[in-house]
Amino acid sequence: MRGTASADEVRPSVRAEYEVKAAFVYNFVKFVEWPATRGPASDRVRLCVLGDLPGDLAFANLAGTFVQGKKISVLTVKELGDERNCDVLFVAANQTGRLPEILDALEDSPVLTIGDTEGYARRGIMINMFLEKKRVRFEINEEKARAAGIRISAKLLKLANKVYGAGRTGEE
Repeated sequence: MRGTASADEVRPSVRAEYEVKAAFVYNFVKFVEWPATRGPASDRVRLCVLGDLPGDLAFANLAGTFVQGKKISVLTVKELGDERNCDVLFVAANQTGRLPEILDALEDSPVLTIGDTEGYARRGIMINMFLEKKRVRFEINEEKARAAGIRISAKLLKLANKVYGAGRTGEE
């Protein structure tokens, strides 16, 4: 930790940041369509977290809420391979070294991948959040979503700071 701030002083701001990110994840799910034959079960959306989050309680608080008429269940993924049982996979920053392996395991699976680490969208995560001037922003890798059969609403695409693989001007 840098500076002289104590862990107690830092923890509330990190907790608040992850509460905002969890709210973003909840709202992302509202604007996503999975393939009819390979999407979430009829009664629930399985939101999985892979890796360690400083504010994982924020994601746990989503359990039992409803989105698209389905109940959200929140699971922690420990082993690679378990992520195929998820509808949404949040990949924590401490998984950066394993990202190619994770994405290979999910290749063309209808699992919405979300992260919050610089460069994740360029590397293949479908929706990546980042901080800009203390605000949460996001970018979308539409090409990866499309390859998995996941359709991201035009409304969400318009709100993204950057969209990769969509054929829009200004994309990388």
